[in-house]
Amino acid sequence: MAEQVGAEREFVVHESRTDTERLDFNSKNFQYVTDSFGNIMRRIQQGGRLYLRALSNSKPSERPANIKEDFPALADDFIIPREVALVEENLFSSILRVSGKVNMWLHYDVMANIYAQVRGSKRMVLFPPSDVSSLSFAPGSSSSSIDVFSLLASSSLPKTRPHETNLAAGDVLFIPTAWLHTATPTSDMSVAVNVFFRDLDKSSYSAGRDVYGNRDLAAYERGDRMLLSWERVSRICRKR
Repeated sequence: MAEQVGAEREFVVHESRTDTERLDFNSKNFQYVTDSFGNIMRRIQQGGRLYLRALSNSKPSERPANIKEDFPALADDFIIPREVALVEENLFSSILRVSGKVNMWLHYDVMANIYAQVRGSKRMVLFPPSDVSSLSFAPGSSSSSIDVFSLLASSSLPKTRPHETNLAAGDVLFIPTAWLHTATPTSDMSVAVNVFFRDLDKSSYSAGRDVYGNRDLAAYERGDRMLLSWERVSRICRKR
């Protein structure tokens, strides 16, 4: 794989700052490190707690990732099953993900997506959107700091309805819009392709740049602006 991608090609990876497998987006218990792909793969094989989420090769701050453009030598090896042709027809991004023994934080995505396990295996847990109030999400946040796997092991999430699955190489998981999910590896290395697509009417999505595909829906942004405007009006009225 390193030969196809380019052993010397550099990427930015998440590297755990602490002796833990659990990455936490809110506390930022990781650092961003730039390294060559060959070295990233070697470090993961040696037990390094690294997580690579590939970005666009040409314009990483402007365009969503696309595996066909960013990794042409790998693209022919990844084909979206015709049973889910809707995904290809409404494609937003396709992302290469490579990780060692690290847990992804609990979060939700605005867009629906499929997660295709290419190498290794993972345990994934999903919760319906209605469980969000029981999973310590701060207002306006799309991620939570709770340790889902420890809490499930001790039966400490009684008001939730978790859906669990174990993904092996060749498995594809559909993750619906706004479903909360987290993952933990069950192998030393995991390679996957994550494909995001628009499953709502195009007018439902916010206009403008959206590199990660996680910008709030248009209705939410309009509502947020209306609330801010009302707060300003209220302050003016109170002063009179």
